[in-house]
Amino acid sequence: MQPTSARFKENARAALADATLQQALDTARIGFAAKRRLAYERLPEFEALRDEAKRIKEHTLARLDFYLEAFERNAIAAGGHVHWARTAGEARAIVLGICKAAGARTVTKGKSMISEEVELNQFLEANGIVPVETDMGEYVIQLRHEPPSHLLAPAFHLTRRQWTDTFRAAHAQLPPERGLDEPRQIADEGRLVLRKRFSEADVGITGANFLIAETGSIA
Repeated sequence: MQPTSARFKENARAALADATLQQALDTARIGFAAKRRLAYERLPEFEALRDEAKRIKEHTLARLDFYLEAFERNAIAAGGHVHWARTAGEARAIVLGICKAAGARTVTKGKSMISEEVELNQFLEANGIVPVETDMGEYVIQLRHEPPSHLLAPAFHLTRRQWTDTFRAAHAQLPPERGLDEPRQIADEGRLVLRKRFSEADVGITGANFLIAETGSIA
């Protein structure tokens, strides 16, 4: 993932002039906010939970060395293996080594911002291994050869029409007359295609929302 902050003004002017992008963001802004508000209203303790999550996060970051070492001990005790990487290059090399040891030709990937930051997909492809993103948003932007535009919603910048056009171009083996006008149809087609990729994959890669130091577990 190449940083583009140095071109912020240039990128902003281009984005403001992009009518399709403006349409996608306007639709997402309304839908995203409404769904978030509905979830918020269903959880009366939302504010308290958010404050507690912030407290836990700040506490952990202030003692990160302690918790990472505790996680390593407990993960190893549970039968796992832990690798440490000082640089993006070291991280890529570790993953490649694991894939080669497994004789992998294809890998399926869950959403992982770390893998985006270290440019893992490009590295695997350069070494003869095909990565397949399985998060639906990551999958569609992989098909379009685009970087994610949002931490939680990687394809935040796409309209439904762009999703449809991308799937029709990428899934040429499916009947051309199939319906792809509704979100459910798009999601079902993605699942249909990705299910086969899951069953054929030699290695799975995923990010982690939580590393549980106490147990060595990953969530």
